[in-house]
Amino acid sequence: MPTRSRLIALLAVATAAIALAGCSAAVPARPVAAADTPAAAPADRAKPQVVAIGDSIAFGKGVRPDEAWPALVAAQHGWTLTNLAVSGSGFVKPGWNGDTYGEQVDTALGLHPDYILIAATRNDREQDPARVASSADELLGELHDTFPRARIIGITTVWGADKPPATVATVNGIVQKAVTDAGGTFLDIGYPLAGHPELVQADGIHPNAAGERAVAKAIEDRLLAAQT
Repeated sequence: MPTRSRLIALLAVATAAIALAGCSAAVPARPVAAADTPAAAPADRAKPQVVAIGDSIAFGKGVRPDEAWPALVAAQHGWTLTNLAVSGSGFVKPGWNGDTYGEQVDTALGLHPDYILIAATRNDREQDPARVASSADELLGELHDTFPRARIIGITTVWGADKPPATVATVNGIVQKAVTDAGGTFLDIGYPLAGHPELVQADGIHPNAAGERAVAKAIEDRLLAAQT
């Protein structure tokens, strides 16, 4: 018959085994992601990702974020948009926060876009064309090298209801060359707001919601033509 000390030892071993079994049941061998973490939401990542690089018109100054042309284009195609546009910015011209397109591209490089929207801008029309060209070439090349499979889509400057100066055409030509050299598609959307003051806000510069829709439609029309 086991001694008292032997019985005590057997009871201690049994108690420890039960405790260990309980711990094994309570804590899984591999951690499970919570249901509300990004890892548990593959539907969001299943959508193509698009980033927009641009100025106040691409940002949607004076309209709701979902009324700006990048949001309208993204919605049309079912893309998930990250709009990096900054009011007042350009390839050379700093925006209200001091950032140029360079800082927007730096942010884009940390994302994983399938599409990149980039707009020529009126904000560069008074800048040194050589500097604009150097910046455009560098930034478009960097985007292409980092995301060789992403589709880069450039568009011409969005102007207001009046006639644009000749310097705008110069900027458009510079950006067109940079986009095409990077293997992208450049869309000449013309001036969809020209002669239509009802599509422009009181400042004479920024499209209103109807104007943003007109810009988005011009982009869609040219994009469709480029695909056929």
